[in-house]
Formats: sequence, structure tokens, C-alpha cells
Amino acid sequence: MKEFKEKKIIDWLIKQSTFIKYKIQFSFLLSIINIILLIIQNWLLTRQIESFFLPKNKNKFFTYYVTLFLCFIIRSLLKIIINKINYNYSQIIKNSIRKKILDKITQKYYEQLKKKNLGINLSLIIDQIECLQDFYSIYIPQIFLSKILPFIILITVFFISWIVSILLIIISIFTIIFIILIGSKTSEKNKKNLKILSIINGLFLDRLRGIETIRLFNLKKIEISKISIYIEKFRKKNIEILKIIFLTSVVLEFFSAFAMAFIAMYFSFMYLNIIHFGSYSNITILKSFFILILVSEYFQYFNNLGVLYHIKSKAIGAADAIIKIIKKNNINNDNKNKYKLFNLKKLKIKAQNLIVRNSIGKILIGPLSFNFFSGQNIVINGPSGCGKTTLFNVLLGKVSYEGSLKINNLEFKKINLDNWYKQISFVSQNPELPAINIKKNLFFKKELNINKIKNIIYKIGILEFLKKLPNGINTIINNQNICLSVGQIQKIVIARALIKDHILLLLDEPIANIDIKSQYDIMKIMQDSSFIKTSLTITHKIYKIDYYDEIWYMDKGKITKKIYPQIKNE
Repeated sequence: MKEFKEKKIIDWLIKQSTFIKYKIQFSFLLSIINIILLIIQNWLLTRQIESFFLPKNKNKFFTYYVTLFLCFIIRSLLKIIINKINYNYSQIIKNSIRKKILDKITQKYYEQLKKKNLGINLSLIIDQIECLQDFYSIYIPQIFLSKILPFIILITVFFISWIVSILLIIISIFTIIFIILIGSKTSEKNKKNLKILSIINGLFLDRLRGIETIRLFNLKKIEISKISIYIEKFRKKNIEILKIIFLTSVVLEFFSAFAMAFIAMYFSFMYLNIIHFGSYSNITILKSFFILILVSEYFQYFNNLGVLYHIKSKAIGAADAIIKIIKKNNINNDNKNKYKLFNLKKLKIKAQNLIVRNSIGKILIGPLSFNFFSGQNIVINGPSGCGKTTLFNVLLGKVSYEGSLKINNLEFKKINLDNWYKQISFVSQNPELPAINIKKNLFFKKELNINKIKNIIYKIGILEFLKKLPNGINTIINNQNICLSVGQIQKIVIARALIKDHILLLLDEPIANIDIKSQYDIMKIMQDSSFIKTSLTITHKIYKIDYYDEIWYMDKGKITKKIYPQIKNE
């Protein structure tokens, strides 16, 4: 990974924490207090040890002991508080980044995501976000300490022995150079490792979803071999990273052991009067022991730099994929510069020579010209592949089009899609229930018309099966062996679409692949004009629908025939 790119990723990661900078700053402040207490604690420890050897200080032994104990208690409490703060703000940042990803991938017009499988997207949202946990809870606070604590220790040691502080600076320079060299090699390996992990997650999930097909066509060996190849790649990458971590640890331990040995030798020569320079006065046992303790603390934080560089490398690898999806442009232009439709009372949709092409330029639908007004309920019928769903995708902003499509005399391309989605309801061919329980799948807003809700769920037949569930409307889906039938799911989805305030209802095969009883319940509520006022319905079961004002027959991407009420009633 190039250095400038790595720097940009780090800047992006740090930028994500700016909205809670005060919590981070408070954590830093507590860390500085903890460092000062550490210096005091080590000084008291050396004074306490000295009191064992010098009779004149034995009367202060108890005082040193109590003060040392208080320092230990205070530092322990500070450590707990700091870790708690670091964990909490890292969770907040993770949730913020996860929300940005979810907002991006749940945009209905983010068509590029269709090219990726669900497993990879879930890996991005779950696994790769979790890789950022240590960056915020460990890396950021520890890198701050690694800058402050060594600096404070260097100053403290300098006032006792300038030669020891110079030695520490020289070894520190070599240590930092080594860590930077190792870190630059690790970033790319972590990035590749996370990419492989994402692919493995995708393979597992997508194969589980298609497990029946795999069994039916006896594809077990082929699919297992595919997964095994990526697992082996993942294992090899992990071993490579572990080797680098081990090498880093060994080299850093060598640097710290060398420094400690050199300083101990220096003090020994001072005691033997062989060396007489490097300090401002005679080096006593108290001073030498105090310096050795501080030096061990100094190199402990430098040894942590090796771990921190691996945490950073892992975070960079994860963030690289996250940034790509967050920064990726939508197929539509920026919604901020588009018109918003507020509180529409009437709707007029006018298409003129509307054409939709595929990626190679072949016409999928069109040219189409039609008018559609509030109060109309139109059914679209035709063979599979004739362009019915593509027409819906145009109205949902999922695909680009040629010609003209106007909503209330405003070209659809110029309309803010987020705002447009608030005005309409939609039921797709393969609806899902994303929330944890039935109630949350039905009601997404807090301010709702309770009487309207009760009326809808009663008439569509939801109350019938709610009585049989252990917790009624609060029953958790896919928990305690609660699995809803296709018909029950379809009822909930259509009820959700009707509960939402809308000026247009789009229904894509609302009664396909469900039992006769569910079809009856759904058609019963759709025939109620108080619920279905303006709608477009795609269906193959036109003989079961009688709430329409017009029928549009489509074939080969064109509307070939329209049937009106007077023809219908003949």
C-alpha cells in the first residue's frame, strides 16, 4: 500500500472520531495523570527499597508503604475508568461507521450492490467494522501514551544522568525505524487477509442459502473444494502475519534487553569508580534503581508500538474496503441538488417515449407513452420478461431511462429520490422482514394512526395468526422455532405498505406463491377503496383481481393493449 494512500486512510479513521473528541481528550487527560502517578509510584518504590538498606530511613518505611499503596489503588481505578471510556467511545464510532455503510447499501438506487453477494456485504458490516474496535480503543490512546510517557521519562532520566537519556534516544530511533519498516509490510498483508476473509464469509452464507440446490444436484465436493482453497489462502496469510508479529516482538525485546544491560554495566562501572562522567553527581543505589525501573517502563511502551503497528495495519486493511463503499458514487446524481416533493395531495405521472436499455444498449422496454393520475388503480399483465418489473424499477429510480418521465410536471431525473420514497409504498416480489419482531416490521414511525393500524391488521387477517404466537405482535421472528409462512409474511408486508402514508402504492405480484386463504385475505383488503386509492399492480393472476380501473397488457417491452372498466364489465 502506498504511503500517501495509507495516510489518507488513517486521516479518514481519525476524522470519524471528531464528533466525540471531548471523550477522547478526557481519556488522554486521565492517562497523563496516570503517567505522573506512575513516576511518583516508582520513586516511592525505590525509596522504600532504600529504606531496607539505610537505617536512617527505616522510620519512614510505613509512610512510603501507605503512599505507594494509595498510588497503586488510584492508578488501578484510573486504568479501569480509562478502559471503560475508550471502549465506550470506540463502540460509538463503530456504530456511526456501520450506520454510514447501512445507509449506503440500503439506498434503493444503489444498483452496483447487486453485483456483490450478501455474504461479502455482511462481512463488511460485521467483521471489518469489528477490526476497527482495537484501533479506537487501543491504538489511539496507546499511541498518545507512547509519545507522552517516553518523553516524560526521558526528561526525568536526563536530570539524573544525561548519558542514559542519550542512549535511550539512540535506541529509540533504531526501534522506530524498524517498526515503520515492519508496519509498511504488514498493511498490505492485512488488507489481503481481510479480503480473503470477506470472500470466505460470502461463500459460506451464499452456500447456506442455496444448500437445497447443492444437495439436489450433488455439488457438495465442488463447493467444499472452492471454500477449502480460500481457507488455505487465509491460513497462509495468517501465518505470514503471525511470523511478522513474532519477529517484531523478538527484535524489540532485543533492543530493550541491550539497553538495560548497557545501563546496568554503566552503573557498575560508576560504582567501581572506573567511569566518572554521564551524570551531574554520584549515582546512588536509589537513583540507579529508579532509572532502571523507568527504563523498563520506557521500553514497555516501545514494545507496545509493535503491537500497535499491527493493530493499525489491520484497521487500514478493513477501512480500505469500507471507504470504497462509502465514497462510491451512486448511479444517480447527488440528491442534495434535486427537487423535493412535499405533502403531495394529487399525483400525475406522464411518460413520453420512455425507453430503458441494458448495459449493451439493447432496449428492455419502450418506447412507452402513458398518463397516470391520482385515484387510478391499474393492473399490469403480460408474460415473464416483458418489462413489467423494469417499469417499476424506473419509478423506483433503480435504472436510468431515455425520453421523458414526469411526476407532477417535474422530470423524474431531477427529483430527490429519498424524498420520493417517503411519498410512496412498495411491495416487491420477494419481500423480507428486516426487524427483530412483527411489531417493528409493521411500524417504522412513532406517530401513527392507531385506529387505522388496527383496522388494517384485522381486515388482512394478521390478528388471526398473532393469537397463535407466544407473544403476539411482539413475537421475535426466527426465534423459539417461530417461522412465518410465505402467506403470513406477505400479509405483514402488504399491511406495512398500507400503514405507511403514501400517494402511490406499487405492488409486484402481491398474491403470487401464497396459499388460497392468504390470497383471499389480501384481495379482501385491496378491494377496500379506503386503503387502495392509487396503485400500480403487477400480476399474472389477473382473474383474481377486480379492484382495477385499467389493465395494461405488456409484451416485448411495450404496452400492447389497454382494457377499461366498461370493457371489463361486459
